[in-house]
Amino acid sequence: MQIDRIYYPVKTLGYGNRIGIWTIGCLHHCKNCSNPELWEDNPDKEISVDEIIKCVRNVQNADGITITGGDPFLQLEELDALVSELKKIGYEDILVYSGYTIDEIQAMGSVAEHVLDSIAILIDGRYVDELNDDKSFRGSSNQKIHRLNKEMESRYENAEHWQ
Repeated sequence: MQIDRIYYPVKTLGYGNRIGIWTIGCLHHCKNCSNPELWEDNPDKEISVDEIIKCVRNVQNADGITITGGDPFLQLEELDALVSELKKIGYEDILVYSGYTIDEIQAMGSVAEHVLDSIAILIDGRYVDELNDDKSFRGSSNQKIHRLNKEMESRYENAEHWQ
């Protein structure tokens, strides 16, 4: 899986102190993207899901995991494997950002559906600079916050209003 960076703690891309994982590759090329350096593939940054999990296991007391990029869904098979492994080691609060809409993701097939069934939150939609409303949780007002895990719903019930 092509990964640019893994950080802890990340305090702005979800609830609490999170592990942030930035994937490489994006076809959306949104105007004023916060991570345009992640658009192009970079085979030199290939890392196995097992290595990512080893990094994550070294972090104590993380409130959740955020996977962003680039667009994680461009590496769909690897994303599915990563999310599955994160669940196995006890992470329920997995949040994924994607420039694809939920409908576009669902149209990708059963592997994408499995990812959606395995994560707590999806923030979908391309970043639109003219719709940037300075909310820390999402980049622009067209992006939707999908609560996919009922057990995490209360944690994110007011997410649209986070500053």
